[in-house]
Amino acid sequence: MMLLAIMCVDKDGSIDLRMKTRPLHLEWLKNNLPPGAFVGPLLSENGEDFRGSLYILEFPSIKKANVWLAGEPYYKAELFKSVMIYPTRNILPMN
Repeated sequence: MMLLAIMCVDKDGSIDLRMKTRPLHLEWLKNNLPPGAFVGPLLSENGEDFRGSLYILEFPSIKKANVWLAGEPYYKAELFKSVMIYPTRNILPMN
């Protein structure tokens, strides 16, 4: 398994689309998150405005992560202007 950081940056001016799609997004996550997942918004410097989404998840491959992401309601709604997927590792144990 690979630990992957998936960073999705919203298109400019897309807050209405994000809010409209959010209930589907949250419901989909409840049913489709792999074990040990970290998921949360990317926020502006003031910590209040949405800028995107961050997922830290384990998958067998980047290809499998892309298949998973293709079902994500935000992705399907074309909310993101960019998606970056990078392998990562946890260097310290969780407390």
